[in-house]
Amino acid sequence: MRKYLKGWPLFAFILFFVLMIQGVRAEESSPLAQIAEGLKNQQIEVDGWTLHAKTNVDISSEQFSKKVKRLKDELRQYEWTEKKEQHVTKVTGIYKDEKNDTESKILLVKTDTKSNQKSYLLYEQKGARPLNTWEHTYDQFVRHAKSILQEKIVIFTCLDGHVNGMMDVVLQKKAETLANEFQAKPVEYLVESNFVSLSAYTDKWEQFIMTSNDKMNVQIAIRSSEMNENHTITVGTPIVTTEY
Repeated sequence: MRKYLKGWPLFAFILFFVLMIQGVRAEESSPLAQIAEGLKNQQIEVDGWTLHAKTNVDISSEQFSKKVKRLKDELRQYEWTEKKEQHVTKVTGIYKDEKNDTESKILLVKTDTKSNQKSYLLYEQKGARPLNTWEHTYDQFVRHAKSILQEKIVIFTCLDGHVNGMMDVVLQKKAETLANEFQAKPVEYLVESNFVSLSAYTDKWEQFIMTSNDKMNVQIAIRSSEMNENHTITVGTPIVTTEY
């Protein structure tokens, strides 16, 4: 008996260490992984995800051309197109990874008028399923975004999903229940007969934007179908950037 009791302190220490590591990992998990987990907890099937980052660039017309050339030289796997409309030039690169069922897009836009001279660079990636894991999906996007944009970036995260059999559920209540998955406090609502949009704020994620009065970094949109019991759900941080 004493022999077994002597082993208890070591066992307790190992158990505490394992639980502590799991807690740290949970705190460090990406918004993409946390949203996916929240949807899973609410029995919502994920249909697709979108990640994008954007930065403003202050460059001349000559620098714009050099930047386009650099992007094309470094990212030859992309298919590039250029479109000019009056004072706006758009250069778009598209890469479709059929193996992983993802699509990546780079968009460089320059507006050149007497009153408005600005440019921005956007990198976006979307897919129907995670690349191995949600954490890996997010991490590889961050690496690529930093390499392409070469600036401090704000990442916008969106997941789309659906759920069946919600005919008797009030959409606003469902949105609030989903917000609770992220410990998010609602700050704004848009409620219609078959659609609800909820904006909320959580301390779990650092990025946020300001509404008229409050911070927000979670947006949830739920739309019910008049044809069947299928409901589409979109969750984004700090806002939803895809159409819903």
